[in-house]
Amino acid sequence: MPKLNISPYPDTPTARAELVEFLNRQLPPQNGHDWPQRLRHWWDENPAAAINPERGRWVHVEGRLVAYGGSIPALHAWQEQICQTVYATTFCMDGQFPKAAAMVFLQQREIAAQRMIIHSTPSPRVQEALFKMGARAEQSVTRHFFPAGLASHLRGHSWWPSLPADKRVVTDPAEVTTIARPYQCADRIEKWITPEYLRWFCSATTREHHFLGLVDAAGMLSSYLLVTPRLLRGLRSWDVLESFTTQEDRSDLYALVGLLVKEPGLLPGGALIVTAAAFPDDLTWDPPPAILCRNQHVCHFFLFPEPLRQAPKHTIMAEGDLGL
Repeated sequence: MPKLNISPYPDTPTARAELVEFLNRQLPPQNGHDWPQRLRHWWDENPAAAINPERGRWVHVEGRLVAYGGSIPALHAWQEQICQTVYATTFCMDGQFPKAAAMVFLQQREIAAQRMIIHSTPSPRVQEALFKMGARAEQSVTRHFFPAGLASHLRGHSWWPSLPADKRVVTDPAEVTTIARPYQCADRIEKWITPEYLRWFCSATTREHHFLGLVDAAGMLSSYLLVTPRLLRGLRSWDVLESFTTQEDRSDLYALVGLLVKEPGLLPGGALIVTAAAFPDDLTWDPPPAILCRNQHVCHFFLFPEPLRQAPKHTIMAEGDLGL
């Protein structure tokens, strides 16, 4: 049996050309994207990539690439500091070398010793392996449904707070110059937010993302929503993937959702429903007047370095490689 050689993926032009050829063969492009474009988004355009060098692992046999497990660099906050994290992605192999896949996966122990790893699209087999590795799993959310447009009068149209008079609504993240602070709460792990991150996320290649935020006269952002369109039983909906506010209460955040509920055409294409999902212990969406709440299965798994293993974590839908 030829020897399997595993190593960190070095993102040189030659290595990327080899990787693109392998991915095109193993995972042919779908939905209009191509692998060079997607890799540029992950590594060339991603602002987290400048300080986070992790790109994944690959395996060769006699000089031929036979397996790859990818990493998208990301940044999280913990106690007011940046934590380098990675989104696990694109786990694939040549079927002639099943042991290569196990080698790539086991290398996650080495990566997780230094950086939190987030899986949001693991296969059932990978989920089993993650449990054995001691991953923290978040597998359920409560999705809240709010009728939008003319239908918003059916329930709680007047509940939503007014928009603050000293701020303006923006739908283009390019209008954000600074952020009041790059996290919401210092005593939990959560995403580290920058204007560059918002622009990058909204330029994703595999899913449509839209931004709705509140800025002051100088362009400083204090609250925002990131949403994506989805067909819900044939009806177009706006799904809130990420919400953020640096305010002491959630009134500005609810004002933004209320605006989207009342004027869903503010973002391209419009919608008849706005939905928001909350992980356990997240009470953000309990107060607003939902017409329906429903439990939904999700697949968010987290491997932590030892210093972060017991830290509280704020989990949202827009983590991992979903939509990237």
